Amino acid sequence: MNDVARRFAPATVRKVKFYRTAHRAKADPSNHARSCVRFTTGWLVLAVGLASPYVTSQTAPPTTPPQNSPGTMQEMLCGHQDPPTSTEIPSIGCFRVSSGGTALGTFDGHQFAVTVDAGGQPNCRLDGAGVDCGGCVGPQVPECPVRLMVFSHNADRSVSISVQRKGDGNRYLYRISDWERYLELRKTREEAAAAHTVGATAGLPPQGTIVMPPLPTQATTRPLPPGMVLPGQAEPTDGPNALAAIGWKAQGAYAAGQFAKFDALLETLSQPHQLTDDGLPRLQAVYESIWTFFYETKGWEFELNKIADWRKEYPDSCGADLVEAIFWRAWAWDSRGEGYAASVTSEGWRLFEDRISRANEVLVKSKHRASRSPLWYQIQLGIARDAGWDHKRYRAVFEEATHRFPWYVPLYLWAANYLSPKWGGTYEAVDALARRTTKLPLGADYSLYTRVYWHVTGGEELTFEPFQDSLASWPLMKAGFEGLMKRYPKSTWNLNAFAYFACRADDGSTYGALRARIGRNVMPNAWVSNHSTEVCDERLLGHT
Repeated sequence: MNDVARRFAPATVRKVKFYRTAHRAKADPSNHARSCVRFTTGWLVLAVGLASPYVTSQTAPPTTPPQNSPGTMQEMLCGHQDPPTSTEIPSIGCFRVSSGGTALGTFDGHQFAVTVDAGGQPNCRLDGAGVDCGGCVGPQVPECPVRLMVFSHNADRSVSISVQRKGDGNRYLYRISDWERYLELRKTREEAAAAHTVGATAGLPPQGTIVMPPLPTQATTRPLPPGMVLPGQAEPTDGPNALAAIGWKAQGAYAAGQFAKFDALLETLSQPHQLTDDGLPRLQAVYESIWTFFYETKGWEFELNKIADWRKEYPDSCGADLVEAIFWRAWAWDSRGEGYAASVTSEGWRLFEDRISRANEVLVKSKHRASRSPLWYQIQLGIARDAGWDHKRYRAVFEEATHRFPWYVPLYLWAANYLSPKWGGTYEAVDALARRTTKLPLGADYSLYTRVYWHVTGGEELTFEPFQDSLASWPLMKAGFEGLMKRYPKSTWNLNAFAYFACRADDGSTYGALRARIGRNVMPNAWVSNHSTEVCDERLLGHT
């Protein structure tokens, strides 16, 4: 097993909208000296090798069944009793709709219905219009306060559904007792805060204050419940919320066993014009959402059987190939755990190696058909990093991938992650990659250079200073952000990120101009806690 992979938790396990939060491990200090020898000037010099070659494990599959069975999942979501068969949808909790049956619910005056056909496929409607059953009801909304988790393929062709609501800390609550306790605690906090609130004296804003437009007044129409939007309302198209919208569709199609729908979505999103308003491929949300589904639900045996059913129904499905590869990779990291290397057991390493090997086998066998989607190469680069492939082998995949799909930005970002110090590399190697992208048509405006350092900075600790701790150049990043704004002028997400990095670079004039353009349209996830808009305003605009 390569020692680099032993030291770190997966970089793909990170906090993102509809995903989970995980711990990020730090580098072994002794690794830095070794990694400096591995990299030289020029781009990557991948032939030198990142670490010792990984020997594919020949370990036999476990003879005991996985601990995380469908029963465990059902018990976790619904307690010790089966989800009740009901014709009324609860506001939170579990319910089951039998084959050929219908369940109805009313949420703040809006009618929601789930109908299951004779084949066990669910169909959902909100106020009479068809909507996706999985994820949020209707198109995705920011933060997704309410979500549905659908479990199909019951033996009796019924469909089980869990209605979940978000409490504190981005944690979903799925039992009514937990939800009531959360509401009670929230009410107590609000009452305590109100008791200490001191009315502010009205007056003119301080000199130099950014004048914000007034907030919109409350709509006079009947409000929708949290997490729901009316059919026909446009879904988000910019930033992480846009990716979340796609992610929920992918999760919903897979969870409901709608395999043809998943394959059609994959085919559509694998086209180069499928971009968010900020210019990122929408396809990358498929990987994140499916990884999250497996990593959070942990119904390994159940899901493996489900993928087998998918293959029986659609033997040539590219979606089944890619989902199974993601499945084995997620299971490998779950077996390893998210802690430091010292916390991982020998059994954990054995299972990790075996399952990463299985993920790679799935990709190798499916390349002739599944590699027509750039997602195949994205997964392959992730597995190559996990398995500790040497530079020559890794570079061969990267070059093939970017030759076939030069527009697919995640390929460059995952390569930057592979080259970063946290995986045994150096920032010299990251910088060589970033500068090489400026020679490509897609990155000639330095936008790919900017995206590389934007991505790398997002994966580091809060104490990381991009313009001090790495070779990132603010003039080049600024040029790249300007290129992004010209190419994607509608993106508020890119605008926020531009201002955030201007703050990190202490570029007060650029920050002030961008901050005035942002106004109230602050997207908090584009900033970090120790460099929030308040902190940056105070530092560069002198606001109190």
